Amino acid sequence: MTTRLAALSVASVVTRTEGWIRVEGHVPHPLAPEQWQELLAALAMADSFGLVDSSADGRSVWAGVNDKTPAAVPAARGHGHQP
Repeated sequence: MTTRLAALSVASVVTRTEGWIRVEGHVPHPLAPEQWQELLAALAMADSFGLVDSSADGRSVWAGVNDKTPAAVPAARGHGHQP
């Protein structure tokens, strides 16, 4: 996920908490529609994700991955469900 974000010039920070891996990044510039599709595809790899649009800070994205969910089982991931 971080590699795909970096390809879009979205520098990301990865943090770990008990049971979760959190990826956060700042979207530094307006994205073309194709880039938005790639951004959403990268975020869709996570169990939950979101976008924060702030006039002061611009746009930021976040994603959370439950490290207990088997990555090889896409059906186990709760796409579209926010915790």
